[in-house]
Amino acid sequence: MIKKLVTLLSAFFVIFTVNASVTLQQSETAENQLSIYEPEKSTSTRPIITSDLYGDWLFHGGFKQTSFSAVNPNYLISQGDNLLIQLWGGIDYQAEIKVDPQGNVYIPKVGPIKVLGVANEQLNKVVLQSIKRVYKANVKAYVSLLSSQKVKVFLSGLVNVPGIYEGQSADSILRFIDLAGGIRKDIGSYRNIQVKRNNQIKNNIDLYKFLQKGDMPVIQLQDGDVIFVGSSKGQVSIEGDVGFEGRYELKDNKESLEDILAAVVNKEKATHVTIIEPSVRTLSKGSESKIAVQQYPINNIADVIIKGGAVIKVSSQLRANSISIELMGEHNSAFELVVPWGSSLNDVLAQIEFTKLSNKKAIQLFRPSVGERQKDMLQASLTALEQSVLTARSNTNEAAQLRATEASTILQWIEKAKKVIPKGQVILSEGYNANEIILQQGDRVVVPIKRNLIMVHGEVLFPTAIAYENNMNVEDFIAQSGGVLSDIDDLNILIMKPNGSFIDVNDELTNKKKISPGDEIFVLAKPDAKSFQLTKDLTQIMYQIAVSAAVILAL
Repeated sequence: MIKKLVTLLSAFFVIFTVNASVTLQQSETAENQLSIYEPEKSTSTRPIITSDLYGDWLFHGGFKQTSFSAVNPNYLISQGDNLLIQLWGGIDYQAEIKVDPQGNVYIPKVGPIKVLGVANEQLNKVVLQSIKRVYKANVKAYVSLLSSQKVKVFLSGLVNVPGIYEGQSADSILRFIDLAGGIRKDIGSYRNIQVKRNNQIKNNIDLYKFLQKGDMPVIQLQDGDVIFVGSSKGQVSIEGDVGFEGRYELKDNKESLEDILAAVVNKEKATHVTIIEPSVRTLSKGSESKIAVQQYPINNIADVIIKGGAVIKVSSQLRANSISIELMGEHNSAFELVVPWGSSLNDVLAQIEFTKLSNKKAIQLFRPSVGERQKDMLQASLTALEQSVLTARSNTNEAAQLRATEASTILQWIEKAKKVIPKGQVILSEGYNANEIILQQGDRVVVPIKRNLIMVHGEVLFPTAIAYENNMNVEDFIAQSGGVLSDIDDLNILIMKPNGSFIDVNDELTNKKKISPGDEIFVLAKPDAKSFQLTKDLTQIMYQIAVSAAVILAL
């Protein structure tokens, strides 16, 4: 069964379209090679992080891995810190001493010295002054902070994994929140975070200030402190010409539009902002809810205040006066043309300096929006096929085993097919009116090179390229390739023309008029309907991939 399926899949060869940057500059030998699609393997071990909430990318393990092993000069000494004290001269003493619960360190023959709340950079001076009250002269001291105390801190509120976590007192709250799995992005707040001690609020923290300006208050945590993440008080949705699209949390359910757009970064082409927000109008008999829509120039939003629930759309209201068209293939013109908005394909063709090798009758047009649409259609077809595979039922154990084998192979093929990128070719059929083809920004026009070759692919003994002769028909060219691998009645014969269109010639194999220089013959195996039950759906998708993407999938 698998062998037959492999034969079936491999039989549906690619319908070649011209890849302007490669095929038109390759040698005749290279042009005759098939393009095999192999999905790229990622070498990166870092996760790709996407988010629909501004700031959600903050907590993905970047803080929890490292704790503070040293402290800065402004660190204030606290209970439980370890100090290294060395004395020499009139007294010889060296020891590691922990700051006791009263905030003191005890030195023999000197007594307790208060160090609680002393800045790290002043520690040596404070200890030496206390020692000199006992030893007036000839005493030197060196005091350094070895490590801050370990603390256990409660994480409460809208974190993903509330609990008690251990760290250093000098650790940032970012590390503790990261240890707790980050903030719940459905209802948690990045702007309403409190550090509590003895049920009193010690600090209020807005993480958007850290994200936007790098501001983070210095907080020394103690055993039993609580980091409390409150609920979001309001959000807005942002879309359009901005660096970040998604939900943005407001500080107190309202915020300056100017500050919001500064955070999400407008794109250079943005000119206007449209605000869509719910409003309530009070009437004599009650209230009425409506949607209010307002638009502002992006350089005149200083006094605009946004409330929760609004939708912010940033757009460009400028219309392009011209577009750029990529021009590839066999010609002596520039590789990029700038033409007025609304120009037709005929306007571009009139500017091309063709060569004697240019195939002017087979002009090709590629359009990004067509490729996106082809991708959507392909994904929809693959999803439907995947559902058919996963929901198919069997009446017997033998049939179930057969389906399981088929399903495994087909699902692997579907995963590869999902990675296919369609080329977005617009087929210009014979007799088309170039004046009616209005070009768009990003279009790519390709001028193929004339080729006096016939390429034969598929179920033949020797897939190859053969010099064209006008007295040969389709059947003759197939014979020149070593003949077919099975009965010709069990095959589908297609011809692809240089412009990318194709025709079915199964009933006209001896008609010499059907074949022309530059054509490609595809000899495709007909699916065996008895071999597996999803032949029709799979066949349709294979044709869809061949036409839209010009690739052949490797199993």
